[in-house]
Amino acid sequence: MDAAAMQQQGERREAPRLERTWTAAYDFRVAQTQKARELCRRGPSLLAVLAVVAISEAAQPRAQPAGRELCSKRQIRIPCQVRFAEAPYVAFTSVAAPSEPQANQTLLVTVVDENSVAVPAAQVMLTEGGGRAVPRGETDHAGRYLFRDLHHGNYELRVAKEGFYEVIEKEVHVGETERAEVTLNHQREFSESVNVIYSPPAIDPAKTSSSKELTSSEIVNLPYTVTRDIRYALPLLPGVLQDGAGQLHVNGSSTREIVDQLDGFNITDSGTGAFNMRVSVDAVRSIDVESSRYPAEDGKGAGGLISLTTGMGDDRYRYSGTDFIPSIQNRRGLHLNTWTPRGAFSGPLRKGKAWFLLVPEGEYDVDIFRELPPGADQNSVLRVGNLAKAQVNWRPSQILTGSFLTNWFHSPHASLSRFNPLETTVDLRDSAYLLAFKNQSFFSSGMLLEVGFGATQFHIHEQPRGSQTYVITPDATRGNFFESSARRAGRQQFIASLALPPLRKFGRHDVKLGTDLDQVSTDESFSRNPFVILREDSTLARQASFIGNPAFEKDNFEAAVYVEDRWSPSDRLLVEPGVRFERDEVTRHPVLSPRLASSYMLTRGGETKLTWGVGVYYDASILEVISRPRTGQRTDVFYDSTGQNPLGPPVITSFSVDERNIKEPRFVNWSVSMERRLPSSVYFQAEFIGKRGRDGWTYVNQPSGLFVFENTRRDRYHSVEITARRRFKGGHALFAAYTRSTARSNAVLNFTLDDPLFSQQVGGPLPWDAPNRFQSWGWMPLSWMPRMKAFDFAYSLDWRDGFPFFLVNQEQELVAPPGARRFPTYFALNLFLERRFLFLGRQWALRAGFNNITNRHNPTSVDNNVDSPRFLTFGSLEGRALTGRIRLLGRK
Repeated sequence: MDAAAMQQQGERREAPRLERTWTAAYDFRVAQTQKARELCRRGPSLLAVLAVVAISEAAQPRAQPAGRELCSKRQIRIPCQVRFAEAPYVAFTSVAAPSEPQANQTLLVTVVDENSVAVPAAQVMLTEGGGRAVPRGETDHAGRYLFRDLHHGNYELRVAKEGFYEVIEKEVHVGETERAEVTLNHQREFSESVNVIYSPPAIDPAKTSSSKELTSSEIVNLPYTVTRDIRYALPLLPGVLQDGAGQLHVNGSSTREIVDQLDGFNITDSGTGAFNMRVSVDAVRSIDVESSRYPAEDGKGAGGLISLTTGMGDDRYRYSGTDFIPSIQNRRGLHLNTWTPRGAFSGPLRKGKAWFLLVPEGEYDVDIFRELPPGADQNSVLRVGNLAKAQVNWRPSQILTGSFLTNWFHSPHASLSRFNPLETTVDLRDSAYLLAFKNQSFFSSGMLLEVGFGATQFHIHEQPRGSQTYVITPDATRGNFFESSARRAGRQQFIASLALPPLRKFGRHDVKLGTDLDQVSTDESFSRNPFVILREDSTLARQASFIGNPAFEKDNFEAAVYVEDRWSPSDRLLVEPGVRFERDEVTRHPVLSPRLASSYMLTRGGETKLTWGVGVYYDASILEVISRPRTGQRTDVFYDSTGQNPLGPPVITSFSVDERNIKEPRFVNWSVSMERRLPSSVYFQAEFIGKRGRDGWTYVNQPSGLFVFENTRRDRYHSVEITARRRFKGGHALFAAYTRSTARSNAVLNFTLDDPLFSQQVGGPLPWDAPNRFQSWGWMPLSWMPRMKAFDFAYSLDWRDGFPFFLVNQEQELVAPPGARRFPTYFALNLFLERRFLFLGRQWALRAGFNNITNRHNPTSVDNNVDSPRFLTFGSLEGRALTGRIRLLGRK
C-alpha cells in the first residue's frame, strides 16, 4: 500500500458503508414483458439491466420509485434496483439520458442534513475526470445548486460546509445522472465507529457578516469557569465580554442592544432586554455571534446577534451524561460544593421520518464566603431545566419541528457577599419557558417557505428576609432589603420567510423576503419600605421613603418586513444588499434599515478574502426603560452633619416620559476585514469595526429631582481585531486573538428608583469597556509524549484591562466620573487534561485540571465610597479551583 493510500485510509474509520441506489424503469412491448421479468427475478444485478436493454429496441427509460409497478394497456414498467457500495451519505437518483452524448449537460445537486433539512450556503465543487475544475457553486436557501454547460463524462463531486463532515463522491456520471442528493452529517462526538471524511478548514466565500462561531466540540472541550452555563462559553470569542452579573456585551454594546435567538426564535427577556433564558450546553450544536454586516433578516438589535442552534436526534438511539457525581469543598469544613448533572437522549420516533431530543439538566451549588461570620456565610442555588424537541417529516416536502424549553431557579439568599450580609439578601425565584413550532415547505421550483410561532414567558419574584429598616453605610449594608417585587414578561412571535428560486440576471440572485411580528408585554408590581443612609460616624445623612405600592402593565406590538438578495456576479464576488422596514407601538413611526455587505476572493485558489459592509440598525423598545414613570416615586430628606436637622424640604424623585416624542435608538455600523490562509493551514484575519449610535434612551436629572426621558444618548465604538486559528484532524484547534477597542457614551449612568445615586448624567467609558484584550485557547492530543499519548490537553487564557467604575461619597453623591478608576487587570489561565476510556462496554471521558491556575483574584465588586474605611476594597474574588468532570459518551 503506497503512502497516499495509507493516508486516505487513516482519514476514514472502519464502518459499514451505505449504498447508492439507482432506480431505472424501462418500457417494453407486451410480447417482451415475460422475459424481462424473468431476468429481474434472478437478482438486481447490472447484467440483468443490460440484458433488458438489449432485448428492447424501443426502451424508453423513466425514473420511478423503487418497488412500484405501473401497468397500462400498451406497456408495462418493471423497476429493477441496482445497488453499488459507494461513498457514505450520498444517494443518487438516475434519470437515464439518450445514448448519444449531448452538449450543455446539467447536474442538479441537492444538499440536506441527516434529518432531510436543506443545507444552504454549502460549497459544491465538481472536477472533471481529466482534473479540470468546474467553477464551484453554493447551495441556495433550499439547499440546491445547478451546474450548467457540463460535458458528458465522469466527474468527482465534493460538498463541504463548516460544522459538517465533508462528502466526496468520485464517480458522478454526467449525462446519465441529472440529479444528485447529498447528505451532510453534522460534526459530533461519535462514540460509535463511523465512516467520515476529515473536513479541513477553509475561507468561506459565502460569508459576508462579521461573525464568530463556537462549534459543539469547542463548547464541550474548551475549559471555562462555569461549563454548565452556555453564557460563560461566549467570552471565548473575541469581542464578547461578560460583566459581574453574567450578562454579555458584544463589541461595546449593552446587553439590551443584543438579540438572543434559539433556533431562530427571540428568547431575549422582553421586559429588560437581558439574556435570562438558559439551555444546556449539551443541546447546543453551534453558537454564532454577529456584530456587524449581518443581513436585513436579523433586526431589532443594533449591538449584534447571539444565535444558538440546537441539535436533533437521528436514526440511531444515543445517550450521554455529564457530572452526575457531586463535588466536595473543604471550606470551613467539608461541604457539598457543586452538583450539576445533565444528560442527553435522542433517537428516532420513526426511522427516516421522525426524531426526538431530550436534554435535561440540574444544578445545586453551595457558596461559602469566608469574609462573613460562620452560620451566616452560605447561600445555595437550585436550578433545573429541560429542552424537549421533535421533528416530523410528514411529507417529503414538509418538515415540522417543535420545541419546549423550561427553566426554574431558586436562591434563598441571592446577592450574598462580603458587602451584603445574610439579613440583607432576598429570596429569589424565577422561571422561564419557550414553546415554539416551525414548518418548512419545499417546492419543486426550488422555493422554500418557512413559517414559525414561538411564545416565551419570564417570571421573577424577589422577597426580602424581613421588614427591618434597610441601612446603607459607607462600607456595608444591614437590615432587610427594602423592596419586594414581582415581574412577568412575555413574547408571542410569528415569523415567516420565503426564499425564491435562484434568478439569473448579471449573475445569480438568491432573494429572500420575510416578516417578523411580535406581541410583547411586561407586568410588574412593587412593595417598598423606607431605608436610611448613615455617615461613617453613624449620623443620619439621608432618609428615603416611597409613595404607594405601584403595579402596572405595559404592552408593545412590533412589526417588521424585509427583503434581501445574495447576488453572485462571479464565483469570486458576492454582494448582499437588503432593507428592513420596522414599526412598533411605542415609537409609533416606521423606520427603514438599509444594509449592504460584500466579499471578494482576491485569489482564485481562495487563499485571501476581502469583506466590507455598512448598515443602519435600530434597537428594540425596552419596556423596563420606558415604564420607569410607573414604578412610583421616592421622597428623600437630607440632614446636616449632626443628623438631626433637615437641610431643606424633601426632594421627590420621579421619572417622566413624553411618549409622543420617542425615537428608536439608531446605529450606523461599518466594518472591513481581510482573511488570509497562511502556510501550515493557519488562518489569519484582521478586522476593523466601527459603530456610531444616536437617539439613545437615557434619563437626565433635573434640579427638582425629576428624571426626564430624552433621546440624547450618543454611543461610539471602534475596534481593531487580529486573530489566528489552526485546526487539526480530529477537531483539535489552536486559537489566538488580540483586540484594541474603545467603547464610550455621553450618558453612562443608569438611574432607577431603587438606586440612591444622586448625580447629573455624565459621559465616559461604558462599564464594560476593556481597551486591550488578548485571548488564546485550544485543545490537542499529547500523542508526542509516550506516557501521555492517551490524554488530550485543553487550555484557555484571557487577559484584559479591568472594567471602569465611578466613585461616590457617604451621601451617595457622585464624586468621580466613570473611568476615574478601573478594576485590576483581569487574567485567567485554565488548564485541563482529559482521558477517554472504555468501561462496561461504554465510552467515558474523565477530565481534571485547574481554573485560574495562577490564583489571580479577578474581583467583580468594589467598595467605591471615598468615605468608607474600606475604600477600594475588592470583593467577589476568584481563586484557584481544582475541578473535575466525568462524561458518559454512550455505547461503543
